[in-house]
Amino acid sequence: MTVLGGFLGSGKTTLVNHLLRHADGKRIMVLVNDFGELPIDQDLIAAKDGNILTLANGCACCSMGADLYKAFAAALDYAPAPDHLLIEASGVAEPKRIANFARAEPDLTLNGVITMVDAVNFEKTRTDNRLSDIVEAQITGAHMLLLNKCDLVPTQDLEKCESVLRGFNGTAPLIRVEHGVLSADIFFGEDIKAGRLKEISEGSHTHTHEADFARWSVATDTEIDKAALRETLLQLPSSILRVKGIFRASGEDGLWIAHKVGAHIDISRLPTDSSFSGNTGFVAIGLSNQDFTTILDTAFQSIK
Repeated sequence: MTVLGGFLGSGKTTLVNHLLRHADGKRIMVLVNDFGELPIDQDLIAAKDGNILTLANGCACCSMGADLYKAFAAALDYAPAPDHLLIEASGVAEPKRIANFARAEPDLTLNGVITMVDAVNFEKTRTDNRLSDIVEAQITGAHMLLLNKCDLVPTQDLEKCESVLRGFNGTAPLIRVEHGVLSADIFFGEDIKAGRLKEISEGSHTHTHEADFARWSVATDTEIDKAALRETLLQLPSSILRVKGIFRASGEDGLWIAHKVGAHIDISRLPTDSSFSGNTGFVAIGLSNQDFTTILDTAFQSIK
C-alpha cells in the first residue's frame, strides 16, 4: 500500500490519473475522495458498481466518501485482489496516519508515504499560520517528496524551496516533477516478483525512461545477515530512491524480501516463496550521477 499526500492543488490527482493510464499490467486499486476528480475517459471504464469503478486495464477505483474505513474494507474484499493499493489522501489529511492501516492489516505491506509539494505555492502555504502545521506534517511524515510544477518556477526559487523541504525532512528522496508525471517504477518501486531478476544480468546498470534516473541490479544466491542488510540500507544516501530485493537470510528458512524508500525499511518473509521461480538479488532506482553505481556496488559487496 502506498499513501499519496500533499496539500490542495499540489497535483496528486493528475499523478494518480497518469499512474492508472500507465499501469503496464499492474492491477492498481485507488482509493479517492470522488470519482469525478479523476479525468478518466469513458472508454477506459469497464463497469461501475456503487462506489467501485472498474477500469478496462485491470485497475479499479473506490470512492471513499466520508467513510475511509468502509472504503478500505471494500478495497481489501475486491476480487480479483489488486497488486497494489494506492490511497490518495485529501489535501488536508496527514498521510502518515492513514499509513497505519498497512501496519494493522496483515495482508498489506506499506510501500511508503509519498507527499507531493506545489512548487508554485509552497512558500505561501507553509508560512500561513492556518495551514503551516498540516503542510509541515505532510512533509515530515513522507518517505519520498515530489516537488511538482517545477516548470513554472525559476531555478533559484526551486533551490530555495528544496532547501526548506530538506530542513523539514532530510531523509526522504526529493524529486523534481513537471505536470504531475512520474513513472510507475519510481513511484511504486521496482517489481521483482518471481522471474523478474531473470531479465537482469548480474551487475547490470541501465537507465529508466527518464534520463535523470538510473537503475542498478545485482543477483546473489548467498545467505545474507538481516541486521547487516538493514544497516547497509540505512546508510544509503537519499539519491538512492528505492531498493528492493529477495534474498536468503542467514540461519533462516525460506526467502525474505527487503524494501526501502527514504527512511522506511521493511524486511519480512516472502509470503509466496513456495511459488518463487526467479533468482534472488536486489534492484535499485536512483538519481543518475557518477557515484550511483559505485555507491551501490560498494555497499552490497560488503554483505554478499
